[in-house]
Amino acid sequence: MSIEAVTSRIDQILAMQQQLTDPRSALASSATTTDSGGASLGATAGTGSTSFSDALSSALGSSDPSGTGALSPDSLMASAIGETSGSSADTLTPNLSSLLPATSSLGVTAGSTLGTTSGNAPAQVQAMTNMANSLVGKPYVYGGGHGGWGPQAGYDCSGFVSAVLHAGGYLSQPVDTTSLPQQAGMESGPGQYVTVYDRALPGQSGHVIIEISGQFYESGGSHGAWGGGGGVEKIGTPSAEYLSTFPTVLHPAGL
Repeated sequence: MSIEAVTSRIDQILAMQQQLTDPRSALASSATTTDSGGASLGATAGTGSTSFSDALSSALGSSDPSGTGALSPDSLMASAIGETSGSSADTLTPNLSSLLPATSSLGVTAGSTLGTTSGNAPAQVQAMTNMANSLVGKPYVYGGGHGGWGPQAGYDCSGFVSAVLHAGGYLSQPVDTTSLPQQAGMESGPGQYVTVYDRALPGQSGHVIIEISGQFYESGGSHGAWGGGGGVEKIGTPSAEYLSTFPTVLHPAGL
């Protein structure tokens, strides 16, 4: 709202107040004076030309429901905006946030926080991450992890991946690399959050690794620039050449 519009509203408020308190006087004194630029000062006839500050003080006093003339500028603005929209100035509380655009020039929704994640990943993904992280550091043990879901002294590759998948609600028992692709809930192709790379064809050295939200984990395996070759550990993203040695790519259903 421009200063001219606010000044005009002040004049109208004064006129309305005058009409309410002294209708006859209001009819007799309806003329207003203007400054050198033509802006209304809100002075009524019979009082002489007044400064804008006098008009503002008068408006503040006439708009103050307590009669003390101590109405704050915020309340005056609320009054001007409220009466323009048809709302009561006494009850209106300005809500400037409603005047803000839904999005900023940067395309960020007002009130949002930069740098935050969507948080839409299923809880199963976090459960699997927690399990994988809890087993990091366990030594590689051939056949380890296949004796059940309880704590194990160490894990081989499939025993480790089985334990992680089970934490997300998949697999009824630990399985090896050969039977993993046939398990209920395992689907072909990479997943949105979890991908399993399995190698168990005849004549190949069986192995399996798992990727959860971009982080690769394995137990055992070959050494490479990405790490690997030890017990249960986090590894860097393997080379495309290494990943191509896993002919079977799987993901848990829904993930």
